[in-house]
Amino acid sequence: MSARASAPPPESSTAAIRHLAERGYEATTAEALAAAVGMSRSTFFRRFGSKDDVVFADHDLALARLEAALDGTPLAPAEALVSATTDVLRLLLRDPEAARLRFELMRVTPALRDRELVITHRYERVFTRYIRAVQQTGTPAWVASTLGASLVAAHNAALRAWLRGRVDDAASALTRDLRDLTGLYRRWLDGGDGPQEETRVLVAVYDAAGSPDRVLDEVAQRLRR
Repeated sequence: MSARASAPPPESSTAAIRHLAERGYEATTAEALAAAVGMSRSTFFRRFGSKDDVVFADHDLALARLEAALDGTPLAPAEALVSATTDVLRLLLRDPEAARLRFELMRVTPALRDRELVITHRYERVFTRYIRAVQQTGTPAWVASTLGASLVAAHNAALRAWLRGRVDDAASALTRDLRDLTGLYRRWLDGGDGPQEETRVLVAVYDAAGSPDRVLDEVAQRLRR
């Protein structure tokens, strides 16, 4: 995975994204962005690389941190996935203004939505690679890719809920959702039993004066229904 070793200062990213949102993505040149954030043209290209990279600079950093976190985690696999995914969300929301501007910019710019799909697949690959490395022997082939995609989907749902004002604490909401999600896969990740089967409760009414054999026979009949 190619990701920049460090992200530009949050304030410069925010200024650049604000400029793109106000002036329009297609109408803005890289030179104009450099001027908007107070950088020379050469410094801008060294820090960002391109106009697209300004919008996705935080994602490059988040991907690098996600990969490092999963590679070096002491946590059990299910909890490691919960923790690392939630940390991605915290990083992307560290500058709320930039997060909202980025969302609006991608909403009105098809070219950026295409780039977002590429970023999404990069996250999925990181998750899938980790899951395959830690999954239990005999795990079905579909588990790693399905769970990897589900982690990204849960993250994106929490991010959109925050952007639309539906939740205040997106990280806590995501943590709860991710624990529910990984619980469905725990048998393949941590070797646990996974979701428990439904427990049946039987209520039987019988003659208290009846013999034990008759009582047991009535209970058996109801269990067969």
